[in-house]
Parts: sequence; structure tokens; C-alpha cells
Amino acid sequence: MTQGWEQDGIFAPHRVLRTPLGFDESHQSDEVGPAALVTVAGRPALATFGLPTADGSYYSVVDLETGARVPDRSGLHGSKGPRAAAVGMCGDRAVLALLLQSPADGDDGVRVLRLRDVWSGEPIDVEFPRIRRDWPIAVATIDGRGIVAAGATVYDARDGSVIAQHDGTGYVKALAEHQGRLLQVRYDVLRRAHFLQDALTGAAVGEPFGGRELSTIATVVVDGHLWVVFPGRYADRPGLAWDVTDGREADLPPLWDAESVGDRPIDNLRLQAQDGDIIALVQWGYEGRNGTEVWLPAPHGGRRLGVDFGRSSALALGVLDGRTAAVAGYHGRSLKVFDVEAGTLVPSPYYAGYVESDAKGRNCSFVDVGGRGSLLVCGATGVVWDFESGLPVGTAPFGDGVRTIAAGVVDGRAMFAVLTGGRSDTVPTALRVWDPQTSRTVFYRELPAESERFRTWDNPMTFVEFAGQPTVARRFNRGVEFYDARTGVLVGSITVENMKRINVLATGRIGGRTLLAAGDAKGPVQVWDSSTGREAGPVLPGHRIDDGLPKINNQSVSAIAFAQVSGRQVVVTGGGDRTVRLWDLATGEAIGTPFAGHPGEITALLPTHWDGQAAVISVASTGAPRMWMMGAPSVDTGHTGQVTALTAGTREGRPAFASSSADGTIRLWDAATGRIVDSIAVGRAQVTAVVFGGPARDILIGVTEDGLVQRWDVNSGAALGAPLHRGDKPMYAADTVEMDGRSLVGVAGADQTLRIWDVVTGEQVAHLPVGRFVGSVALAAAGGRLLAFVHGGTADDERCAGDSVAALWDVSAGQPIGKPIHLSEGGEVAALGVRNGRVVRMHGLDADAEDYSYHGPSEDDLELRDALTGDLIAAFKQHGHGHGRSGAVVMVEAAGRTLIVAGFANGVALLDNELREVSEHYREHKTSMVNCVAATEVDGDLVVASSDDANAVHIWRPFC
Repeated sequence: MTQGWEQDGIFAPHRVLRTPLGFDESHQSDEVGPAALVTVAGRPALATFGLPTADGSYYSVVDLETGARVPDRSGLHGSKGPRAAAVGMCGDRAVLALLLQSPADGDDGVRVLRLRDVWSGEPIDVEFPRIRRDWPIAVATIDGRGIVAAGATVYDARDGSVIAQHDGTGYVKALAEHQGRLLQVRYDVLRRAHFLQDALTGAAVGEPFGGRELSTIATVVVDGHLWVVFPGRYADRPGLAWDVTDGREADLPPLWDAESVGDRPIDNLRLQAQDGDIIALVQWGYEGRNGTEVWLPAPHGGRRLGVDFGRSSALALGVLDGRTAAVAGYHGRSLKVFDVEAGTLVPSPYYAGYVESDAKGRNCSFVDVGGRGSLLVCGATGVVWDFESGLPVGTAPFGDGVRTIAAGVVDGRAMFAVLTGGRSDTVPTALRVWDPQTSRTVFYRELPAESERFRTWDNPMTFVEFAGQPTVARRFNRGVEFYDARTGVLVGSITVENMKRINVLATGRIGGRTLLAAGDAKGPVQVWDSSTGREAGPVLPGHRIDDGLPKINNQSVSAIAFAQVSGRQVVVTGGGDRTVRLWDLATGEAIGTPFAGHPGEITALLPTHWDGQAAVISVASTGAPRMWMMGAPSVDTGHTGQVTALTAGTREGRPAFASSSADGTIRLWDAATGRIVDSIAVGRAQVTAVVFGGPARDILIGVTEDGLVQRWDVNSGAALGAPLHRGDKPMYAADTVEMDGRSLVGVAGADQTLRIWDVVTGEQVAHLPVGRFVGSVALAAAGGRLLAFVHGGTADDERCAGDSVAALWDVSAGQPIGKPIHLSEGGEVAALGVRNGRVVRMHGLDADAEDYSYHGPSEDDLELRDALTGDLIAAFKQHGHGHGRSGAVVMVEAAGRTLIVAGFANGVALLDNELREVSEHYREHKTSMVNCVAATEVDGDLVVASSDDANAVHIWRPFC
């Protein structure tokens, strides 16, 4: 893979960041939050929060020029929690081992072992071989050597090399250190017996015993005797303890207070004996959904609760350096260690608790601290990360009530402003400014509560110079308030007249002025000169565009920045519509066309320079960061609204694709190069479908949400005559077919009627009520009959609402053929085609069929049937091919054969007419559902166009 800023092959001279770690577009939508340009080792770097990486970090930093990854060396797990945990002494060092899920090459079954010092949390740099499944793990010192075990394999804790591997009979359920040996507790399924085996020698230890087959198990050494404990499935039922040393059942004392615990389900248990008493660490319910608790002996008998870790995915308990430590790990890098004797959590920046990736990113902020790029992120505990070392370097005393963090510089020192509380009357709103270099609070001030309607809104904040002094600006109700950054005193406010809900505040300095901008959830942007509090220019429409485009384009502003471009003062905005736009601050006019290359909401805009030219880096909630050259000539970068349909035809004699969009336009794409070659502005309504028709397939027919059906000459972009139809209800579906030497187009929608026209003459040739709301239509001609396969719902107010039904119609006779097909959820697609002269239909399972029975994974399956007889030709078992639910299907003739292009929840598959995959699955769609597909031939090769619920069109060549 190319690394660094690669020039976009379609939208040059703009660039996209390519790097094999972090920014590889492999993450899912809505995971990437804020971003900033920081300094690492004296070089500029791009830092983002929430982007998953190979080492599981929740931030990613790359060198701005080379794209090289700046590694996170903390060794913490990522969004998924550890699968297993263990603690023990390796020589004189207390060690915590974690078994982590670490997918390699798309394989979620890969596991890795990681070690760290229990008391400090610092990682121990040892690499272990990859592991293929979940196993119980252990840490111990045997014969003076520190070892780590995972299932049947024992490793040297110093270098990760394999010492021993004894598989034996049955499988390993637990590991226990006893009398200088590491023992495997195994279960033989056939004999229904548990037994012990030495992990290093493979020798059997003691006699087999029964126990409980389905129970979780724990081991504990009591007065020199090794017990294997079977607690059962619920807390209110008696447990069983087997004394391995004596070979008999032991009397198991109460492990928790039965009255307070009740009948909670037990998912996992760890035990440790100390001074004759047993300490229990128990996970109630799956992943601790009912809590993860440490239970201790009470001073006067009975049991008392030590700590509740909350949810957990892995547990460990042991005596280390004479102190009992309990460990719980969970998702979002959550890792906590409890010192039982002290009764407190072990303080460490590595043990910060749960942190959730959030595209809005209000709970984190970046800044250079002493010339070193840093991140403050707040979950259960605030943590400061140093990017150069790749390690957490401190904690912050903010608790878990943080709403917003902002970074800035006050008197030459980096500072963080932290807003906490305020969502209810019980937790007061408070603002503090915190110095990360001294770990001291500069001030703490409780603030007035917002009115009820504003409390749950985003509460943006920024440092800005106001009236000559450094302040912290925050949204308050419908305005902006300014607090002295040194004292917390309120020094001014601005009333915002043109906005209803401010969700972005940004500051910048251009033209010798410090400016403050506010972006609204409904679209507009307002800019002030912060030294005077006066407006610095006209209100910008932002992403609420009133230029004849559909109302769906009224999207919120999600990011703002300032730049100087060729002497012009420019405001840059990014929005929920996935576009980046430039505005002239003085006139309020848009500069050029929107930049539309991202598949997700814009979360950060970072002005910079590249090769001496003004540029802005945009980061989105999903997909690779992009760099837009702001002084470059305008180039059409694609749709600014969701793509609603794709179709294949010709333009100027060359294979072409057309796409329709919610942005009110149709775009034409050269199939060979993937470049946009023209754009047709249709009107104020969403264009809901588009198809090619005519003898040369060079006439476009588009339909809109306001009931328009119109033809265009694809070569000139000019409308052909008057509209074929203009109704008062939305049109949603269109398809074309050749029949008896005529090119026909069929259109349907919310008025429950299928209309057929001659594409060339515009003559209407059929008008067929179909009795349902139509979301898609497919046409075919056979045996002198015109067939239509219509798919939709029975409700009047939603596209394909409720009951998802497909029905085949003989258009000429005006009659349905056979019974309607009630499509199962997950297979709600319907296509029609001709295979070896035989009309076939493709769709999901028929939920009304006699042999249908609900089975979750099968609901996404597709069937190919004879359209007229209903006979099954082939079936595609999606759950066996790694696909998700169906989103789009099209049948095409290419290279002398019928091929089927099918879009799913995780990509596109190419199938032959027996529904066998004939190429690699296309997996470059990173958002939820591929909802449009089309295909054509270019120089004998198949070329596919596909789109998902983002704005982009992918044009690619299968490997087949």
C-alpha cells in the first residue's frame, strides 16, 4: 500500500491519506471523533481520536508528511475487552497477563498475550506466538522460572518462547499453581470426568472426579489443599468444592451474602485464600451485566462487599507481593486493579476505566504540552497521553461527569477547559481550567444551569481572546458566554439571533483579527470579531443551502475552520452531509463547489499548507482523511446527498454509468476511467431513480420525489420534451426493457400505479394499478408478453413500508402472475432477468411459502426461480459466505453470460447464473448497506458501479 498523502486519481489535485495502520478505511461508521495537528519529535503530525488501529489504540497519530504511524506503546486492548486475565509472580515481579482479541487478516479468531506490571500498569515488552482460540491463562514461577500458560501451552515469560505443550485428553477448563507445579484442570466429555495434569510434564495428578459439567470453575488453595470449586449457575444454589489433595468433597463456606445477592446468574468466578478466609471475585451475568464484585470476610462473620467493578469481560485474582489484587478488564480499554488490603483501586494512568469512541468527541481534546503533542481523554478517569512516548503520563481529577473538553494556550502554557455536569438539577454545571504540566486546577467555578430545553444538547467550548483577554467561550442556551481563562469570571456574552441550536464553536486568526464562529444544527454559520463582539461578516448559509436543491440537503454544520486563500479570508465548514465547503467571509458567498469525498460526517477541519499551497485536511467519522487544495480550480467531487440509484448505458459511444441522488442531481460517470463527465440539476426534489433507455441506451429517464418523470439526452444533458408525468405523489422506481423493437420504460411509486412509456417517442403504452406502494420495479419481455416485477409495501406513507411484497405482473393482460411473495427481512430485494431464454426472478425467501420456517441466519438468503413457474433454480446461502443482509441486486449480460451483481451489508458479490461466486467479494464499502449496483462491459471486461448509504459511487473491476 502507498503510504502518505496520495493524489486522488479521480479528483486531482486533492489528496487522500494512505497508511497501512490506522487510516485504512477498515473501521465502521461513526467511530472517528475530533482531530488536530500536533508536534511529535519536532515534526508536524495528524492526531485523531476513535480510529481503530492494529494495536487497539483509541487514538491514531501519523507523521503529517510521510504518513508513518507514531505507535501507541501502552499495550492496552482496544474497543473489545480482554478474553481472559491472570495475575501471578514472575520471580520478584507482580505480572498481569491478558489474552486479547487481535484480528489478523480479517480473522477474528486470533488471540495475543500481553503482559504488564500489576502495580504500575506499565507494559512488559514480550512477544508471544499468536493463539487460535480462547483459553484460560495463568502466570506463575515454577522452579525459579517465570512462566505464562494459555490452555495446554506454557511459555517462558522472559521471551515468549514455548516451553511445553501437552494436549492430553479432554480440554483445559482452568489452570492452578500448587506445590511448585502448574496444573491443568481438564474435562473429559466422553467420561464426564474432571482430572488434573501437570502443564510442564503432561503427567496425570491425582484421580479423576465428577464435579459439574456445565458449571464455571475456580481453584483455590485452602490450608495447603487444592480445591476445585463448581459454584453452579445461580448464586442462590449451593456450590460444590472438590478437595483434590484428599480426593473428597469439601465443605464450601459462603462466598457472598446470599440475601443481598439473591439469584443472580454466575458467569465467572475467581477465588483466593488468605489467612484462612476465601476472597471471591465473581462476575454476575454475561460480561458482568449484573456487576462484577469482590466479596470479603466481614469483621464479625458473614461476608461484605469490597468493590463492584461494574461490567467486565475477564477476571483475575491473586496474592502478589503479599497483597491480594483483583483485576477486571472490559471493553473500551477499561482495566481496573483493586488492592484488597488497602480497599482502594490501584492508581495508574493505565487503569483509567471505560473510554468510548465518540464522533462528536466532546470528552477529549488535543494540544501541544511543552512542544509535545498530547491528548486528554475522559472516561471513568481522565488520562493524559504523550504521543512521542506513546504512553499515558498522568491522570486528571474530573470524574465521569465530563461533558466537553477544550484545549488552548493561556500565558504561553497549554491548558484544558473542562465542563462537567449540568444535565440534571442534581449535578451542577461547573467549569474548570486545568494545567496538564503541573496537574493543578487554575480555577473551578459553578455556572448557572441552562433552561430545560437546552440541557441535553451538545455544549461546545473553545478558548478565544475576547475583549483583549484569554477566555473560555461556551454555548449557553441560545447564546455564547465568555469566562476569564485565569479566574473563571464571566466577562461577556453574545446573543445569537440567527441560530436555534449551536453545536459547533471554533476560533482562528486571519487578517490580523481573532475570529469566533458558531455553527448551527440547522445549517447556518455566524462569525464574530472576538475583540469587539461584532459580526465579522454576513451569516453564512453553511449546509442549509437555499439554491433550489432538496430540503434533505439542510444538514447540520459539524466542523468549522478559518484560512487565508490568495488574499481572501475564507471560512471552511464541514457538515453532516459529508461535504466540505468554502465561504468568502466578506461576502458570505460560496467559493467553488463542495468537496464531497467522505463517506461519513465531517468531524474536524485543519488548515495547513502543502507544497506552498493553502490546503485544509478534513477528517470524517469514517473513511480516510483527505486534503483539499483550496486554491485549485473547482472540480466536481460527487454527490452531496445519498445515492438513490445506479444505471449503466452509453454516453458519446462510450460505456457510462449514471447515478441519481437525494441532492437533486444526476451525475454521469465514464465507466472506463471512473471520472465524472457531467452533472444534471433536476430540481428541488430528490431524484429517487434513474435509468438508461433508447436503442443506443443514451437517453436518461429520471424520477423524483415530487412526482416528476423526465427524459434527458445523455450526450448534451438537455431535457427531451415535456415531462412524461408530473404527479402529486412521489415516484420511486424505474426500469427499461426492449420489446418488439421499442425501448420501454416503466415507472411506479406512491400512487400504486405502474406506467409504461415509449422511451423515444414519449407515448404512454400502459397504465396498470398494482395495489401497493412501489419501491422498485424490474421489467422483462418474453413470448410477446411484457412482465413487471414490482416490490413494495402495503402502507401509503412509507417507501417499501411494513409488509414487504414482490409480485409479478403480465402488463399486457393487466393481471398478476401467481401469488405475491412476502419477502423475509434481510432478503428484501427483487430482480428480473432472462437466463438462457428463460425469464427468472431473484429475491429473498418467501415468508408465506409452505416450507418456510424462521431461522435468523437464513433470513438473508436469496433465491433464483423461474419467473413464470416459480421453480427453484438455485439458492445463495449468504450466512455461509460471510455476507450480511441484501441491499441491491441486478442481472447483467457480460462476456457472453448472465451475471448477477448483489450488494449486501458488507460489500458486493458477483455471482453466475447458478448463484456461485465468481470473483473476490468487494469489501471497500465501509458503511452499513450497499443499496445500489449496476454493471457494464468495457473492452470485454466487466465494470461494476456500487454505492452505499454514504454519498460516494465506487467504480471497480472484479477479479474474475
